[in-house]
Amino acid sequence: MSKRSLLVGFVAAVVVQALILVAVPARKVYTLRTGKTVVLKIQPVDPYNILSGYYATLGFDISRVDAFPNAHNLTNESSAGFADGSWCYAVIEKGGDGIWKPVSLERELPANLPENRAALLGRINGNWIKYGIEDFYIPEAKRSHLADDLREHRDKARVEVKVDPSGHAALERLMVEDRIYE
Repeated sequence: MSKRSLLVGFVAAVVVQALILVAVPARKVYTLRTGKTVVLKIQPVDPYNILSGYYATLGFDISRVDAFPNAHNLTNESSAGFADGSWCYAVIEKGGDGIWKPVSLERELPANLPENRAALLGRINGNWIKYGIEDFYIPEAKRSHLADDLREHRDKARVEVKVDPSGHAALERLMVEDRIYE
């Protein structure tokens, strides 16, 4: 092999690795820039991960399969129910209080949703749906303040999530009453 072909091979390998590194966060950046903002009520848990630091694991009203009115039709073995690990779209609708509520679970991305509705792509895990927005990392300096806030005002905790047109969601911020954590 000539030096030129070795150099081309090396440059190609570096470019491919750089593209992979850029592609990983690109979906989240795209979603945060182009997505529709939805506000979800949360049910926090406060674990500690030794590798990642402190984070809050968030559960949502839309995390339970049975929160959706059509769930009983989807989980029967006699119907065309969702298998564990399958993908679904959770259609949610903005309520009068500004919190988005469950409407239906769908197999395919619904077309032409009205402005007050959005569809989040999720994966079925038993009776739960995971959207990839369940972990909120907490800077150590804000950890104790946020933990106190969540303990004292659990019913007023919510998150802002951006949802892009294809249903991918990205967690934008956590809010407790009028306090914002980013």
